Amino acid sequence: MDEPRQERLFAENPGRISPPEPGLYLGTSGWSYADWEGTLYPEGLPAGSRLAEYAKHYPTVEIDSTFYGTPRRLTVDKWREIVPEGFLFAAKFPQQITHERNLVDSDDQAQAFVLTMALLEEHLGPLLLQLPPSFSVEGMGVLEDFVGALPEGFRYAVEVRHRSWLGSDLPELLGEHGVALTLIDYPRMPRMEATTADFAYIRWLGNRREFPSGHTHLKKERDDDLLWWAGVVDRLIKEGKTVFAYANNHYQNHSPSTLERFLELRRGDR
Repeated sequence: MDEPRQERLFAENPGRISPPEPGLYLGTSGWSYADWEGTLYPEGLPAGSRLAEYAKHYPTVEIDSTFYGTPRRLTVDKWREIVPEGFLFAAKFPQQITHERNLVDSDDQAQAFVLTMALLEEHLGPLLLQLPPSFSVEGMGVLEDFVGALPEGFRYAVEVRHRSWLGSDLPELLGEHGVALTLIDYPRMPRMEATTADFAYIRWLGNRREFPSGHTHLKKERDDDLLWWAGVVDRLIKEGKTVFAYANNHYQNHSPSTLERFLELRRGDR
């Protein structure tokens, strides 16, 4: 495949970032990757300057680091101040809530996380509840109680990775609370297309073992998959939904190039 060009596909001016088309927010999972120097980032760019450079290219990012713990308020304030107008952050709930406690007795921790992320103000996008592969449909009652206790006025998405959820009442449960069912491209789960909120949340995840490191360029052609997702996105946008879609490095080894290729295919540049 051709080397990625990493054009500035989204920016209108230095003080504002806009999506490639109304209602379509494309970004990556995380931004602090030294492997992206020479493609997305200039060679030698300091780690502390990566977010500002990233936000010149894309209108959204999924914060990966919040999975490991609620960030400090000063950190969130800094993120808010760095990015331009129109930029939106998504963020994962901490693993202490989702993986260690399995949502049980974690309402206080969840509220503290949400209120901390609320410091992003107009830059706050969806908050992702990524459930562990062991969290099966038997936990539906726990999930319903947890979702029902979340602070109101925020966008939430739930991701499941256990096959027992397939064909369950999960879409109805999430729909009652206005929570989005996360649509994932993940080796161990069939694709789901149900939408349960006024926005959609898509994650291109791939296999971590396939591309464990060296995320410098594309290593896998996935045009057929991306074309399928382009059709899903078309449908969602026609339904009037705002779409948030995030690529992980493990999908094709270089998530900025995944986004670029997705747009090329969506625009018919094949």
